[in-house]
Amino acid sequence: MYDKEFYNLVDKHNLTIAQAEGFLTAYCALEHNLNHPKYGNRWEILSARRSLTRVIYEASLIKISGYMTEDAKSILVNKLLDKKEKKKLTTDDHILSPQSYAHFICTRWDLFKDNLDNFFLHMLLLSTTVKSTVEENNKFKKFTVNDATTGNVLRLRVPTEKRYEAAGVKKLFNKNTGKYVFDFPFELSDEFLEFEKEYLLIWK
Repeated sequence: MYDKEFYNLVDKHNLTIAQAEGFLTAYCALEHNLNHPKYGNRWEILSARRSLTRVIYEASLIKISGYMTEDAKSILVNKLLDKKEKKKLTTDDHILSPQSYAHFICTRWDLFKDNLDNFFLHMLLLSTTVKSTVEENNKFKKFTVNDATTGNVLRLRVPTEKRYEAAGVKKLFNKNTGKYVFDFPFELSDEFLEFEKEYLLIWK
């Protein structure tokens, strides 16, 4: 059985029990791996980082924000396309790479190790999606690099807040308000922005 804190977080963040269990499993796995009694902080071992970031990736969700790109909106309202065609042409794009954000969480575990609420909050942030076209999503993917050019270390070509603009997406439609926004509409913490600039960006 879980304690009262767990169920309070389920209600606070509007999660299902299964979703919250996924977050909690990731939290417990990270807590153990980042402070292991025998192996210490496994994040300091470069070869272990991919498996640790996968823990966070596997626990992430698809949290629909209600925002969509202009091209995705055009497809979704096109009466000449059926539901299957619309699904084939559009996708739910995470507003930031879950595995990139995992680097932040693991490096700054001090922000989360005694704060399950904060961990849940950031898991929901990295789970947030914007409806885009498949073509646009393929452009977004190119902003995350992990190959010989970066020493096989995950890096970002552009800041998260500029990724849509860099891909030619000038505005996002908010389905909930019926209005367009021209700036990145999601709030990122100062700690993440500092980390992104210092450790993730190829250019600064």
